[in-house]
Amino acid sequence: MEVYDRDRSAVERLAGDRLSIGRAGRRALQECLPRERFDKLLANAALPSQSLSVVDRSLDHLLAIDLPHDGQSADTELPVSRVALRRIMLEGIEPAVRFGKRFVRYEDAFDDIVTAHFDDGSTAIGDVLIGADGANSAVRAQLLPQAQRADTGIVAISGKLPLDHAARRNTPATILRGPTLVLGPRGHVLVASTVDYDDTTDAPLVPQAPRLDRSRTVTWRFSARRGAFGDTDVLQMHGAALKDTVLGLVAKWHPALVRLVRSSDPAGIAAFAVKTSVPLPPWPTRNVTLLGDALHNMTPFRGVGATAALRDAAALRRALKAVDRNESELIPALAGYERDIIARGFADVRASRRAMERLHAARWLPRLRTRLALSLPFFNSLWLGR
Repeated sequence: MEVYDRDRSAVERLAGDRLSIGRAGRRALQECLPRERFDKLLANAALPSQSLSVVDRSLDHLLAIDLPHDGQSADTELPVSRVALRRIMLEGIEPAVRFGKRFVRYEDAFDDIVTAHFDDGSTAIGDVLIGADGANSAVRAQLLPQAQRADTGIVAISGKLPLDHAARRNTPATILRGPTLVLGPRGHVLVASTVDYDDTTDAPLVPQAPRLDRSRTVTWRFSARRGAFGDTDVLQMHGAALKDTVLGLVAKWHPALVRLVRSSDPAGIAAFAVKTSVPLPPWPTRNVTLLGDALHNMTPFRGVGATAALRDAAALRRALKAVDRNESELIPALAGYERDIIARGFADVRASRRAMERLHAARWLPRLRTRLALSLPFFNSLWLGR
């Protein structure tokens, strides 16, 4: 096995970001990692969320769901920084990882071997090529040229600030307890959460397990339909201009929410168009396959993208393990894997898009239906992907 990564190092582009891994993703990680490395991951996890809340722009509660938050429980969310996750997953396989390798194309060679070509002119050969290269996957573009990513018409602007003493004092308690969804007027939505760690002990849970990243932050994401931003192309804006744009749209919201945006560092504010993959029927299986966002990229409004990718990884591991044990031929094993991720992954894609459309409905009747839906028991599984 060899891993080719377009980043120049294990920590490029990762500082300060956190993944929230749901129960199914946690099980998948535990299946894929050796016990000592999974324990090390637990030792480096942030505090799990205590609740999921939905409020209006005045911070009046519409819904609050208590969440299991015993960090050692298999039912608890696993919030972990990308830095910690990536470093721990790389342990023991460093000699097989090649950084600074941007994939360009693949081609068939002799004896069912596939050759990958990289932009520096180098090549690599193997029995199987796995495209885990994200939403803009170059492997997918060649393997499935018919695959599409649709622009949903939603634009999101995200920001963050350090969770210092002032931020703890000023941030609404509901956000400190867990992810908080703020439903504003005209389909405007803000999601906020924190990344925090337990300081009651300095002793690591696992002997000799270093603390890999303990950045404490408050993060937020404001989203609305593109028309909410007027004639301005916010995707071409940066930093302070984006911050001022959000401040203008939340000016009449609760002062604590306005302060949250105003206190954010402009350098950390970015805008992106929300896109989603378009579901595909099965294709003829070969020795090139896909994993995670490379196939079923979805909107962020169910928070299950990381969990879906980890479930793919566990399913692919089982398929390749069956081949290694001579329990299956390669192509039938990959075909079974692909049937699984097509069915499950695109089900997540559809559910994620439905959640996005409900939350951003501009007219009063669909928004009333959204508020009613938020009171139903299924919302817990809809949002958390449990």
